[in-house]
Amino acid sequence: MVAHAARVLERDNPYVALDAADDGLAIGAAGDSQWSHGRVDATVLEAGSAVVSGLWLNALANAMPSGEIGVEADGVYLTLRGGEASLRMRVGDEGDRPAEPAAPERMVPVDADAYAALCGSVAPEAGGTRDQPVLASVRFVAAGGLLTATATNRYMAGRRSIPVGGVPDGEWLADADWVKRNAKGVNAIGFTDRMMVVDTGGFTDAIMLTAGQYPMVDRLFDRPGDPAGVAVVDRRALMDAARMLKSVCFDSRMGIIPLILDERDGMLRVRYAGDGQDADSQGVRLLEADITGDVDVKLNADYLLTVLAGMDADRVSVVKTREMKPVLFEQDDSAVEHLVMPVR
Repeated sequence: MVAHAARVLERDNPYVALDAADDGLAIGAAGDSQWSHGRVDATVLEAGSAVVSGLWLNALANAMPSGEIGVEADGVYLTLRGGEASLRMRVGDEGDRPAEPAAPERMVPVDADAYAALCGSVAPEAGGTRDQPVLASVRFVAAGGLLTATATNRYMAGRRSIPVGGVPDGEWLADADWVKRNAKGVNAIGFTDRMMVVDTGGFTDAIMLTAGQYPMVDRLFDRPGDPAGVAVVDRRALMDAARMLKSVCFDSRMGIIPLILDERDGMLRVRYAGDGQDADSQGVRLLEADITGDVDVKLNADYLLTVLAGMDADRVSVVKTREMKPVLFEQDDSAVEHLVMPVR
């Protein structure tokens, strides 16, 4: 519980609030536009509260032996006792208690596995920095009972949708790192005009929404006319081929490792042909695939691996739309789609 809350803390404001009441011990923490509230079952002998440094408390909790421990605050010190160990730290001032943000009017239930897949498919494709917070965010759009998540770094993009009833139609941007960190075990989500909130039953985490206009990436997923070529291939086999070829690239000059996908004797050929300073290293892998048309594309190996990891079907389609246009990766259920800009 303490480790979870400590993830949001800043060193210049490390305080957390511990509150013991009824049959549980709760913790509240606030950081840089983030909040976390957790609770664990406990036998409360005397109700009370204390404000302490969460970073120090996390160090003490990690150092304690495993098993049941006692937590006691006397207004001066907080003491942890368990097994043959006893550790204590000084408590802070009540004035340092982190503020709790206003909760959404309603938290909407979601399927935990579906929500984790939603976030896991797109969040790794976000880019940007603190100077580009919009690109470093995941865009959530609720419309018609669907929640769609989109992320991009301008060179690749991914989007996925899940059915979620009860979320009001709207659009919100949330930091991608926070989304990834809080994607597992979520059973309810909520939005306000300022925050996104997720709840796992034991923890409630919130973050201030990112302000700004998201890039217009949706139109890039449209396919005007017939594609130039399509290859339907085993997803894991393509991932294995990309990893293998990336591992034998000895080119120390190139910033990226380009992989060329094309057709050879009815199979999908994946090859690395060094074209940097160390152009002697080469590699080829042939994969069984159903191929129609021209599928000759050159892609960044890291981007290829990222989008394949964000999909979960056994077979995926690699769709070449037009020359030097984004390459579309999709699976039969259309639940997730990815775009990758070809290497020029």
